Formats: sequence, C-alpha cells, structure tokens
Amino acid sequence: MVRKFLLTVLIAAASATAAMAEPIRPADDALVLLATTSGAPVVKPQNKDAAIAFARDAIARGRSAGDPRLYGEAEAALQPWWLEPEPADDILILRATIRQASHDFGTALADLDRLIARKPADMQAHLSRAFIHMVQGNHAAARDDCVSIADPRARLVRAICEARIAALTGPAAKAAADLEAMLLQSQVNPALQDFAITVLAEITAAAGDETKAATLLQSLIAGGNTDVATLSALADLLLRQNKPKETLALLEGKGESDALLLRRVIAARQLNDTRLAQWQAILDDRFAAAAASNNRVHLREEARYRLEVLGDAQTALTLSLENWTTQKEPADMELVLASALAAMKPEAAGPVIDFITSSGNSDARLMPALARFPPRLTP
Repeated sequence: MVRKFLLTVLIAAASATAAMAEPIRPADDALVLLATTSGAPVVKPQNKDAAIAFARDAIARGRSAGDPRLYGEAEAALQPWWLEPEPADDILILRATIRQASHDFGTALADLDRLIARKPADMQAHLSRAFIHMVQGNHAAARDDCVSIADPRARLVRAICEARIAALTGPAAKAAADLEAMLLQSQVNPALQDFAITVLAEITAAAGDETKAATLLQSLIAGGNTDVATLSALADLLLRQNKPKETLALLEGKGESDALLLRRVIAARQLNDTRLAQWQAILDDRFAAAAASNNRVHLREEARYRLEVLGDAQTALTLSLENWTTQKEPADMELVLASALAAMKPEAAGPVIDFITSSGNSDARLMPALARFPPRLTP
C-alpha cells in the first residue's frame, strides 16, 4: 500500500498572472494514483479490477496532457460502480479524483471523508483532502490532514504537505528550506522526488527566488517530466521574467491543452507573433463552449486571458471573483488583485486582501500588487 501511494506524481498545478501554473492538488490530477497500465486496456463493464486499472491510467494521462476528456473516460469506465451505496475504497478515491478535476470540491471531500471514516490512517486520502482544503483556503483543516500522515515511511510525503501549508500561512522561505533539507535527506523513488521538487519550486517562487524555482522546474523537464503542470509553471516564470520568446520555444510541440495554449497566446501577443490570431480563435471557441455548457472549471484561465490578452479588465474582474468563491490559492489572489487594479475598482479586492492578511500569507508574488492598493484596504 505504501509503495502504491509513493509511486505517484502531481497535478497541479496554481497559476495566474504570477503564480505557478496550476493549483497543486494531488487529487485533482491523481497525484496519489499510480497508472498501472501502459496503454488503454479493454474494460469489461462487469470487471471492476479492469475498470479501476483503466480509470487510473486515464486519469494519469489526463493529468499529464491536461485533457479533461480522459477524466470523462475514467468516469465512464467506473459507471457500473459509481453510485453504489457503499463503493469500494478504490472507487471512492478515483471518484474523488475525478470530481476534483471538475472542481466539484464538495462531493470530492465527501468521498474522502467517507474513505477516512473507514480507514483513518489512509495516507492517500489525507493528502488528497489536505490539498483540496488548501485550494479552498481552509488551512487549519489542511494542516490537520498533513499531521495525519503518520507512517514513518512517508516522512517526505508529510514534509511536502506541511511545507505547502506553511508557505500559505507564513514565511515561504522557511518552508522551502525545510522541504529542501528533507528532500536531501530522503532516498525516494523518482515519482515522489518529482512531486517534491514541483512543490519546492512553487514555494521557492513564493519566497521570491524565481530564478531558483525555474532551475528546479528545468531539472524536471530535462529529466523527462513534460506534463502540462510542469510546463505551465515554467512558462509562467519565463513570462514573469519578460521572456516570451523562450516561453514559445519551451511550449513548441507540447500539445494544445488550454493551459499551454493560454501561455502561448500571452507570449505571442507580447511578440506580435503571426500565430496569435489562430491561437486566440481556438481559445475563444473553447471558452465560449465552456460557458454555453455552464462548465466553469477554467474560470481562472479565462479571467487571465481577458486581462492579459484582451485587456478586458472588467470581465476579468468578474470572472476572477467568481473563481475566488471556490479557489483561494496565491494564483487566484493575484488574479483578483491585478484585475481590480486594472478595472480601477480596488475595493472589489477587499475580501481577498482580508484573506491574505488573516491567513498570514507572505507570497512575494502578491506584494507588488498589494502595494498599489489604498492604505484603507491594506494592513
């Protein structure tokens, strides 16, 4: 069980104008789920083991490629057992993962609560639940779940969890140093090491050392980790460093996921690249289709697109505030701050500023925007 838990890799991703690419959420992209097949096996409707194996593989591929259709395939494979009164443990964790991917955080948490009630020491469920709590800004609950990862063989897993929550509620530099020290002391499999480095890169960026954060992510990519979350995170750092040409080079040939396409569009706009109109048309179609189907999973991405590409600050503010109701990570905070300033409606960011203050968040990426708000809105 411990081996299965440790052989996993991240989602991720968090990411707005200045944060790492995707929210770091284990359950959202099967951080703690091992793809047990090398391809897509034929799933027999009444063969639960085959369906579970297929779903794990589809989720892993969906996370890596940033393709929501693969989560749909995973859900379809699990349909015969999806609504059972007492789903098996594997079904519950997979269902929670798929639900989180669609930002259905409430039902994902309910599944994890149910699993933890059965198995109070389940590390996978506690880690997944901790990261959902972090996304929602429920830091006390997240901390409790981190502490519940008590198996001595999972010391690095607990350290990752605790470092992430520490960076959201206090000095990120100390959290990064603590995690780096633990990583140097640990001998772990490559998947867990990649996850630790991904979280370390995010925390390092929050501490203000974007050069080191970029180096960490580049080491992952050089080692063959080219999933969407890692590429998007590095692309964001390059864009923050005014390197649009390097951003396009990084993303060349890496697929057409919404996350990567958005960053291509931002870079292309800065460079007046001839492909800008073509890429914008694709994003416009995708965002329109999502709105028509009431799919609000990509509110953050659309808000960023409206702000940084179209210059529509008012719509960006509306979307970023709607996104804020469900996601409260640094990327979401920064997007609201930037949109409120651009729309010349600083008071709209009041709840976000209050949250930053009350949580103790000291993310260096938020400070420049915060400094531009009237004193009455900031501490």
